[in-house]
Amino acid sequence: MRKAIGIGLAMLAVAGIGAAWVYRDRLSFVIDLLKAYTAARRFYASYEHLARDVIFHPDMAPRLDVYSPPDGTGHPVLLFVHGGSWQDYDKTLFAPVAMKLLPQEMVVVIPDYTLYPDAGYEQMAHETAAAIAWTLENVERYGGDPDKVVVAGHSAGAHLAALALLDPRFLSAHGHNAGEVRGLVGLSGPYDIRAEYDYWQARGVYPKVLVEVMGGQDHFQVASPVSYVRAGLPPILLIHGRQDETVPVEISEAFYADLQAAGADVALSVYEDSGHSDFLFDALSQPQAPLIVDLVGFVRQHTRDKE
Repeated sequence: MRKAIGIGLAMLAVAGIGAAWVYRDRLSFVIDLLKAYTAARRFYASYEHLARDVIFHPDMAPRLDVYSPPDGTGHPVLLFVHGGSWQDYDKTLFAPVAMKLLPQEMVVVIPDYTLYPDAGYEQMAHETAAAIAWTLENVERYGGDPDKVVVAGHSAGAHLAALALLDPRFLSAHGHNAGEVRGLVGLSGPYDIRAEYDYWQARGVYPKVLVEVMGGQDHFQVASPVSYVRAGLPPILLIHGRQDETVPVEISEAFYADLQAAGADVALSVYEDSGHSDFLFDALSQPQAPLIVDLVGFVRQHTRDKE
């Protein structure tokens, strides 16, 4: 337990964008993070239908995990890209995502990507796109239906998932396109990097990691998913907490408005009493947590067999 506490405190110390992680109740965050860590370690070690550390590209170091339901084929697939300010965490910590979705008869794919300072956003987005491409090409072997793949991400993971799908250069480099994916779910994502930078600057914080991951302020526009809004995208669901003090809800609201104006199929769900991450933690303990209800509803709606 002492080791788990140390890891949890270390994660808290380095989490967030720029120099600080702002959370309404830091003690609650530590406790919730430790619960997630403990649940993840236990489940990751014991689940029988888990393919661990799968190579998804021969020239890339990161690996992915595939969680399959105990039986059956043709299941919908959720590929989840974890957050952590582009610099923290790994796929094993997010095993609870699979814990919650496996009973819904979904295959869950969780990839890693190279973290800052060893990579910038372009390498991370290419690795995310490669994981999506691998899933489309291989998930049938794990009980999933390659025609029923939904991509989701939280925080920095939402940025990378959205960028990998919306900016055509990433998936096309791996022989695929966004039209092969049934949907995108973005959770608390910084879709406009300039807006995220300005938010932290206004609070007196220079977001060093944000600037360096994007390769400098000159790259903010090209690194922002909002730059690639257009009609014809897969259906998109944006989820954000009204009380988020890491990525302001206004960024999702503006992204939603831009997607709507472009003719995209998009919905926005704002959790009025939630912050940046607490709705993820709530999903661990609540049988009918709003996030799980929204995720499952979106996946089922958009992966129904086409008639």
